[in-house]
Amino acid sequence: MRSFKIILFLFVSTFFFANQGNSQEPLKHKNKIYRSENGKLYANKDLPIYFRISTSASDNAKTYLLMPSADSKKYANPMYFDTEGYNTFRSPSKVDTVTKKIIYPLEDIIYEIYSDSKAPISTFSFDNKKTYKKDSVYYLNETLEVKFNIYDATSGLEDTYISINGLPYKKYSSSITLNEEKIYKIKFYSVDNVGNAEVPKSIYIKLDITKPVTKLSIDADLYKDIISRRSKIVLESSDENSKIKKTVFAINGRTLYNYRTPIVISGLKEGEHTIAYYSIDNAGNEEIKKEYKFYIDKTPPMVVDELMGNTFIANGKEYSSGRSKVKLTAMDNKAGVNEIRYSINGGEFAEYTKPFYLAKSGKLNIKTFVTDNVNNQIIKTILTNKSNISYVDLSGPTLGHSFNGANFIDKDTAFITSNTKIRLAAKDDAAGFKKMEYSIDNKEIIEYAGAFSINSDGIHSVTYTGYDNVDNSSTKSFICVEDNTGPEIFFRFSFFTDNKKTIDGEIYDLYPSHVVLFLSSTDASVGFEKLLYSVNGMPDKPYTSLIKGFQKNQLYSIKVTSIDKLGNKSQKTIKFFIE
Repeated sequence: MRSFKIILFLFVSTFFFANQGNSQEPLKHKNKIYRSENGKLYANKDLPIYFRISTSASDNAKTYLLMPSADSKKYANPMYFDTEGYNTFRSPSKVDTVTKKIIYPLEDIIYEIYSDSKAPISTFSFDNKKTYKKDSVYYLNETLEVKFNIYDATSGLEDTYISINGLPYKKYSSSITLNEEKIYKIKFYSVDNVGNAEVPKSIYIKLDITKPVTKLSIDADLYKDIISRRSKIVLESSDENSKIKKTVFAINGRTLYNYRTPIVISGLKEGEHTIAYYSIDNAGNEEIKKEYKFYIDKTPPMVVDELMGNTFIANGKEYSSGRSKVKLTAMDNKAGVNEIRYSINGGEFAEYTKPFYLAKSGKLNIKTFVTDNVNNQIIKTILTNKSNISYVDLSGPTLGHSFNGANFIDKDTAFITSNTKIRLAAKDDAAGFKKMEYSIDNKEIIEYAGAFSINSDGIHSVTYTGYDNVDNSSTKSFICVEDNTGPEIFFRFSFFTDNKKTIDGEIYDLYPSHVVLFLSSTDASVGFEKLLYSVNGMPDKPYTSLIKGFQKNQLYSIKVTSIDKLGNKSQKTIKFFIE
């Protein structure tokens, strides 16, 4: 067996084969006879064989063709070897070349010749281990020695021929250069010394000098190189040629691990960390090490609540008003606050953008939901730092008014007198009543300290406002008419008279005894309540119908009193004489 090396240099240089077309057929090799250096004679088994004889060893000596015996004539001139390898031609008895005598014991003179019909067998191997094979392609990234091992059983190797990527076969005599990242198809075969050529074989080699590329990404929470405990580090490597052999990583300069699945970082402490990583392809190209610095943020934000507005403690409970606002301030140690949401009394969470009113009355329960930019989150019930604040008072006090003294209510109007006192009242069952103010006819606002009167006839409007201890307010108003004037009194006799009579210097109307007196009264505001009359100083009697039964020759003085519904009185005296 014979072997030699082909060295493939991978640096850029000129390929030593000239481009001579696209032929890739093996060369034509003639069958022949070959004498080796040790004198052995080899003949291609397919060659015709003729035997000639000469009396001289000189190459120029005259030779004579030997003729076969009659029974062999059919199979000679030419003859063909029947045996692969070693063959002999014999002549009986050896004769001494000097004495010309037969040598005893008798021995044949043997002429040796080797018949050869089998082509060499060529195989290849690599002298080093920096190769990677996939789908019949060998990948390499540096100078590589390809070792050809050629075995020929008989005549021995004459030459080896190589064709690269379809170029004509050339006898291999020196190194070759591959300088492009592509697949090279190298075909080769060997020929022995008698012209037997083997069927060409192929090697596929791809030059791979490009380093792999590894990209790092974060699965789940990421904000400006800040990640959460839920995040995973993903390494994606790619290589267009021999493909990735392995990707390795180390965290904080510690043990180097092979990357297989996304890297879980939940076990690392909160704070800054560094991951180093790179990939190696199957051809041995090693990527330049990369580093990524990141911060693990495991701490959720803090939220601080502030109640903006009045509060008041009543009956062991702290109340706030409907005008009170809740201000939320969130802080985060690293990633920063992403969102604040709040829920009132179990309602849906709303986004917090500015202080909000406590727009629901009754028991108060506020929850906040705060996230930072890597989705650390906290749910917290707020205002717990307030002693017992759990109630919101949205309503002002319940208001009312009343009158102390003469008054009369007709629909929505109150009729009063200057002696009537107006009382205002307020009640608040939540935060409690604080104060009350009022104004008359939209004039000066007066803080209510007790019952008051108006002391001015006519129509008046009274507006009053009550405040509770968290400054919720309620306002009411009413109309009142102050009336200090009694009713007007009217009278009429049953017939008219022009007769007069003078008594003690006073002139009186003169009527007959059958005359009848009619009384009436009207009131501009509330109407009269009752009408009384007294005859000649007698006790007052209610006027119910006409007055009659007068006595003749008598002077009458009738005092009429009219009282309205507020108790205002008016009086009139009617004097006349009955003839």
